[in-house]
Amino acid sequence: MAFLTKTVHLNYTLRGRVTMPNDRRVLPFLSLILLLTLLFAYTRLPSYARQPAQTGGAAATTAGSCPGERMDVQATGVYQSRPWPAAVINGEPWGGAYWGPGMRSYWHCHPGGQMMMVMSGEGRVQKRGERMRSLAVGESEYAAPWVEHWHGAAPDSLAHYVQVSLQPTGTLWMEETSQADYLGNDIGIVTRNEFLRTGVREQ
Repeated sequence: MAFLTKTVHLNYTLRGRVTMPNDRRVLPFLSLILLLTLLFAYTRLPSYARQPAQTGGAAATTAGSCPGERMDVQATGVYQSRPWPAAVINGEPWGGAYWGPGMRSYWHCHPGGQMMMVMSGEGRVQKRGERMRSLAVGESEYAAPWVEHWHGAAPDSLAHYVQVSLQPTGTLWMEETSQADYLGNDIGIVTRNEFLRTGVREQ
């Protein structure tokens, strides 16, 4: 292990160049440092993101770290796809979602992520591992690629969003949003674990 005790001299020039001794015995030590750095970065991920995806049944996943399934919109209550006429992109109204009071989506994720903004009423959104938060008119939410989340309306108000899924598009659906998560009393881990264990979506 003599290479561990050897002093490595770095020669700095005014141009900022670095030269290292041509000693192959240093490489295993540098590789070990890199491996430990990557391991530390992995352990800093949220615990749910380190869980392996279920490989069969309702929770099968095609890619990424979201163990959902591609299917029609899954929601508590009635979901309506409803554009917002005043928001126009390339001559067409921006696509939107209308939620009645108390209605919300199931937990889901998007391979490319999703952006949304409340145009009318009061919305509710939540990312896995965080508490629910309310959105007033003009406030927005962004869910990064593969981040598990849900969105909907407040208990006593409708919510009309404009929203867009980023490329690559698609939605992978997981379990129903529980009452505890909807009311801001939980962070979505209990229902996720149960869904991974049983494959049952309904709460």
